[in-house]
This record gives sequence, structure tokens and C-alpha cells, in this order.
Amino acid sequence: MINFKIGILGTGTIAEKIAETIAKLDAFEVYAVGSRDAEKAAIFAEKFNITKSYGSYDELVNDPEVELVYVATPNQCHADNAVLAINAGKPVLVEKPFSYNNKTTQDVIALAREKQVFCAEANWLRFSPLLKEAYKITEAKEIGDIRLITANLGYDLRMRERLIKADFAGGALLDLGIYPLTAVFTFMNSLPAAVSSATVRLSTGVDALDTIQMNFPNGKAASVLLSMVNQTDNRLTIYGTEGRLEIDNIVHPEEVRVYNFKNEMTKKINLSDKEISGYEYEFIAARDAIIIGKPELPDVTHKDTISLLNFTDMLRRAWQIFYPLPGEETLKNSPNPATQVPPIPRDVPNNNTKNV
Repeated sequence: MINFKIGILGTGTIAEKIAETIAKLDAFEVYAVGSRDAEKAAIFAEKFNITKSYGSYDELVNDPEVELVYVATPNQCHADNAVLAINAGKPVLVEKPFSYNNKTTQDVIALAREKQVFCAEANWLRFSPLLKEAYKITEAKEIGDIRLITANLGYDLRMRERLIKADFAGGALLDLGIYPLTAVFTFMNSLPAAVSSATVRLSTGVDALDTIQMNFPNGKAASVLLSMVNQTDNRLTIYGTEGRLEIDNIVHPEEVRVYNFKNEMTKKINLSDKEISGYEYEFIAARDAIIIGKPELPDVTHKDTISLLNFTDMLRRAWQIFYPLPGEETLKNSPNPATQVPPIPRDVPNNNTKNV
């Protein structure tokens, strides 16, 4: 059997998790790893039995054997690293968030479309079998019509340098908020019609504790709490007209439970013991899309990625939180409609036009 060969950009924690996962996935291999430090790349390659190690990202993306580049670098590097791969003609899967703002995101996606190169966001929640099962349950009206969704996600992450610094595009919203917001928009099948939100900042200027209240069409609502200063129960609950559905661990769903109005559990679905880590699904989907010539993933389309970054941009603009990074001046100087949500774009452009 011929393995599908992956090249990883970066040697951090997420890169290690991906390498561990791919090592157990049939018909795949991490063939190469790239770092700006050749010694780090060599150590990583030896640890995970990887054939090639490179001391630059350029060398990796130009290796003819690499069939998919996985960007596992810090948030502020995602867009630039994706561009590097696309310009080398390499399909690229970018760790979430795709980038730190919508401008850089749209620039990368437009370039990928122009070059006709596969490009997608590795938002692993979208591929979760349990999330998909939960969605089927709500679509089948097993809890009636959805009326309210609540979600929280929190850890104490103040010791992680990249998450507390603005020049690394840190903060709770981009590193944690992507998950509950993705889930809420999935179950609501839309973006909200109105939003009210607030944040508490770290002394470094990034958002640390966020509350986001959303109103949706037809009298539906959602509430999301994010924290990078304390642990929460990390649960999402969907309240319907005939019961409720709970998902444990909204980052990586581990159990789904359905209750009726008598508080009786009527269904429980647990994580499959065949799952490797949960990361494998996005790689299988990416390989399949690349083989048949698709430019994006059906589970995370370019429109999905752009819509989510539109939304996080809107929140940061309302909070007046900006990063000292390219594209942020455009966001800073744009109007600040605190309760207006940007619509889902009809099409992706085809060219690049208080302290804690």
C-alpha cells in the first residue's frame, strides 16, 4: 500500500499530536517536518520516525514527495505559511484558526483559488463523529425545535506565552472561541441576527474572559462563555421544546446525552474506541478531496472559514482589541457596528484585491 505523504510545518505541541495520530493511521505517513531550527526538526524527525527533516519551511514545501502540507505554527504565522505552500503548488491544511483576521484569510483563499491549489482549515470539531450524531438528533427533532444553546470553554492558559501576547494573536477568542462558536453556528444553521458581548483583558492586552450573547431568527438564542484564566466544565447544552441535548467537551466531544422534560436520559452516545485521537478525520477528508480535485473540504468550506473570521473580527472590533500584525489597520479603521453581524459571503473573491 502506498502511503499519502504529509509534511508538517512546525514542531510544537499540535505538531506532536498530529505526528502521533498519523503514525497510527493506515495509508498515511508524516514524511517530512520543517522548522526554522534545523536541530529541532532533526530531533522531531527522530522522535517520530520521519524520513525527512528540514531547517526551513521553503525546503519542505518544495520537496516533491510531500502531498499535503500541514501548518502547525503559531496563529500569527498561519497565513504566511499557507501562502508559502500554495505558491509551491502544495495542497495545504491549516490549523485553526485559519488566520487571525478575515483580511489575511480571504487573501490566502483567493490565492489558492487563483492557483487552483487545495486549501482548508483543520477545524477538527467539524469532523467529530459525535458532533455529527448530535446534529442528526436535533435535525430529527428528538428534542423538538431548538430554542437556546449554552456553551462554555475554559482553561488556565496564562503560562503559555503565545496565548498571552498580542503579537502572537493570542487570547481566548481565537484559541478557544472557535470551538463553541463553530458548534453554535452548526446547530443553528446560521449566523446570529444580533450580538451583545463583553471581554475582560489580560494586562498584555489580549482577551481573557469573554461573554457572547446571540439572537437568531425565529426567537432562538445562544450564550457562550470563554475563559483562559480558569477551568470550566466545557459543556454545550441545546434546549429544545421537548427536551435537551448535552455534549461533554466541546473541543473534542466525548459523550452526547439526550433528556426529556422529565429529566430522564433517553439516549447516550460515547466516543468510539476505534478513534485514534480525533485528528485523523480531517486528514482522511483532505486526502479524499485532493484525490478528486476538490479545492476545499465539504465539512469546512472556504465560506465557513471566512464567515467565522468575519464574526471574530466583529467581536474584536467591538472590544477594540487589535494585534500589531498585517491587516489589522484595515480592521481597526473599519466601522464598528457592535450589534451587526457580517452576512455569510455569497462567494469567495477570486483575486487578492479592565486587567486580570
